[in-house]
Amino acid sequence: MKKYGVLLILLFFFFEKAFAKHISGGEMSYIYLGAGTNPGTLKYQVTLKLYRDCNAPSDAAQLDPTAVFTVFNAATFAQIQNITGISGSNTQIIQKIPDNPCIEDAIESAVCFQYKIYTTIIDNLPVISAGYIVAYQRCCRIDGMANISSTSVGSTYFALIPGNLNAGAQTNTSPVFASNDAVLICSGRPITFDFHATDADGDNLVYQFYNAFSGGSSTNTAPNPAGSPPYEPVSYINGYSDAQPLGSLVSINSSTGLISGIAPDLGPGANSIFAITVLVSEYRAGIKIGQHFKDLQIRVVDCRVTTALLKPREPICNSFDVAFQNDVSNNPEPTYFWNFGDPASGINNTSISNTPSHSFTAAGTYQVKMVLNQGQQCGDSAITTIKVYPGFFPDFTVAGQCKNTPVQFTDITTATYGVVDKWSWNFGDFSSTSNTSTIKSPTHVYASANNYNVQLIVSSSVGCIDTVLKTIPITDKPALTVSNDTLICVIDTLQLNAVGTGTFLWTPNYNISNVNISNPLVSPDVTTTYHVVLTDPFGCVGGDSVRVRVVNNVTQFAPNDTTICKTDGIVLNLVSDALNYQWTETPAGNTLNNSNIKNPIATPVANATTYSVVGSIGKCVAQNNVTIKVVPYPIANAGADPTICFGNSVQLSATGGSAYSWSPAAFLNNRLIPNPISVKPTANIRYIVTVTDTLGCPKPVRDTVVVFVAKITADAGPRDTSVVLNQPLLLQATGSTNYLWSPAQWLSNIGIANPVSLPLSDIEYIVKVSNDAGCFDYDSIRVHLFKVDAGLYVPNAFSPNGDGNNDDFKPIVLGMRSLDIFRVYNRWGQLLYSSTNTQKGWDGTFGGKAQDPATYVWYAEGIDYRNIKIKKKGYVVLIR
Repeated sequence: MKKYGVLLILLFFFFEKAFAKHISGGEMSYIYLGAGTNPGTLKYQVTLKLYRDCNAPSDAAQLDPTAVFTVFNAATFAQIQNITGISGSNTQIIQKIPDNPCIEDAIESAVCFQYKIYTTIIDNLPVISAGYIVAYQRCCRIDGMANISSTSVGSTYFALIPGNLNAGAQTNTSPVFASNDAVLICSGRPITFDFHATDADGDNLVYQFYNAFSGGSSTNTAPNPAGSPPYEPVSYINGYSDAQPLGSLVSINSSTGLISGIAPDLGPGANSIFAITVLVSEYRAGIKIGQHFKDLQIRVVDCRVTTALLKPREPICNSFDVAFQNDVSNNPEPTYFWNFGDPASGINNTSISNTPSHSFTAAGTYQVKMVLNQGQQCGDSAITTIKVYPGFFPDFTVAGQCKNTPVQFTDITTATYGVVDKWSWNFGDFSSTSNTSTIKSPTHVYASANNYNVQLIVSSSVGCIDTVLKTIPITDKPALTVSNDTLICVIDTLQLNAVGTGTFLWTPNYNISNVNISNPLVSPDVTTTYHVVLTDPFGCVGGDSVRVRVVNNVTQFAPNDTTICKTDGIVLNLVSDALNYQWTETPAGNTLNNSNIKNPIATPVANATTYSVVGSIGKCVAQNNVTIKVVPYPIANAGADPTICFGNSVQLSATGGSAYSWSPAAFLNNRLIPNPISVKPTANIRYIVTVTDTLGCPKPVRDTVVVFVAKITADAGPRDTSVVLNQPLLLQATGSTNYLWSPAQWLSNIGIANPVSLPLSDIEYIVKVSNDAGCFDYDSIRVHLFKVDAGLYVPNAFSPNGDGNNDDFKPIVLGMRSLDIFRVYNRWGQLLYSSTNTQKGWDGTFGGKAQDPATYVWYAEGIDYRNIKIKKKGYVVLIR
């Protein structure tokens, strides 16, 4: 069963490969042949033209020898007939013949289609109002298409035969598209592609881009019968759509079927397949009676052809300087020659830059020409008209601001050349039926308060056009600001102020100089609220008020006298209803940050300063004094930073105040006295003492002291070492700054960290390490003397049996600076072990396998303490 299962999978894989990736387009058309054989029926000839790309993958199927057409009721989608075994014509080829000397022949001749035509007669179709759908389905399209998802996606081609819903439509013969399919479309280049159709009935034809349809699948490549309608459109990708299958720069003429524009720019080396479907609708006497489509997959390639393109440009209305470029990229890049049509510019009238800029000498209309590869066979040129009329400045003003009143818009556009002659206003009031205007300076009434985006598109007689966009606020009432509520003395006069555009009316008419001006004088003798009404020039009304509180005197209280710390500032918190203030100080010292505010900040420097303030409301005044005394901050001193030996204690001592607080409390016997003891701190520690005083300044002052704990750890080097006779030994002690070695025998200097010893026998040295504070520690080193020469001493046998004795094989290095080579070989010269590690040797294995008991050869090299290279070799016996 497993063998059959594998065979079945392989057969399915072969079948899927053999019937996929070959469909490249198609068209199904029909011809009305007259009445059917049976009375009351119709007869049609239906033709399918099916395309295959000549460049389809090698594993793609060929066009089928026969086809299946399935007929459906166009209204109910019920199957009417299924016609099988429709024979196809011989395979024919449409191929572009190279005719452009500037495009490689291989690129042109790659445009190639194979096609077959399948034709059958469908007889005895009853006359029905909805008509019929004749469908054919086949999988699959070529993978990797640029504008549709095509992997394992098939095709459906169908003809729509109209019924008699429109009288006589059932006798219609469908249009047929012209067979000019071998068209080369070059990436990023202008294209013109005739996709027109002819109609035997002479109906009026209207063209549009249309969606392609999927059908069939990798598991049912040739449905028999075809699936019933409606049919699923393919999925477009990469920003393309059924209406824009070649992008936004390509369109189809609805009257002629001519496809034109700029092909997608796919970059160097491009070679991509696009699906294009064109739908043609038939109109007879103004009534649509039928529709017909053709689906074709075309290649867009990098033709490597020099192309010139200058797109139309709007008039240049802001400068005489104009930048130019070829509006299509070229591969390879050509040479350039520009003529700006401005002979008055002299030698600047031409350029060979690929992106030149030209300063035109005067306003006007110019013919600019770009020539690529001038004088060469494969060149191109383009001409464009440039209008240069700088000095066009669009703008408008707005007068009026309220809803339900006219707002005046005034165009103030200026033009140095020509005259401003066209206006297009959009008032941003989309709920209004009068939201737009084309007169120069219109008015508009807004129904509700809001912010509106007003747009003016303005143009001139020389073609300049620009847009101005402004956001205008529309309010419920006109903009109006009035004086703040205030107070006056009963004997004073006050000027009120209202700011706005329009006429003013103040009420009540009580002790006021003029009720119809924006800034009247008032002198009320009691508290009065004055109201003002503003009416703007467009009839918008708004109002506001000012409360004038009237007092008989100034009510004012100075703060209490106080004491502060020297260099501190203090806010003089005056309680007062005055409007104006004037501070003075005795003695004079300019210690106020502002002498004309209610609550200034004082920073006195004298021992005592008296500040006087006069508060006034018009002619009413009040005067008060406050005295500020100054006392210095306490002077905190935590003492010098002490150094103690590890395990000792130290007494701290602080001065400068009457109360003390130390932190952190770690190791202290009492943190609230000036002289606590830090008991045996274990590491360096920083103490902060906070000092306060009871003599005047209440603020605390801090100082810091660091207790350094010296912990000496003497280190004389390795516990044991060895040398050979006459080999100097450099001792090396660490731990502090002072060193003393004993005994002095054979030492070069007993008072340094690194004396040299030349021992004549075994000896132990002791070093005392200390610092200047008297802290110390001891360490020692034992020196063993080998009374032999420096060299490599290698044993002649070892037994790697894991008993802890002679388990590995390595040299014993005495008096050596380094071991540079140590290798072990078997009797055939095979290297089994290599190392320079003096602490680890060969364990008798190779490649993880224990070696047999035998005699092995070793070789060693090293440098002794005199820088003499020593080489040795010999034999070793492995014992198990």
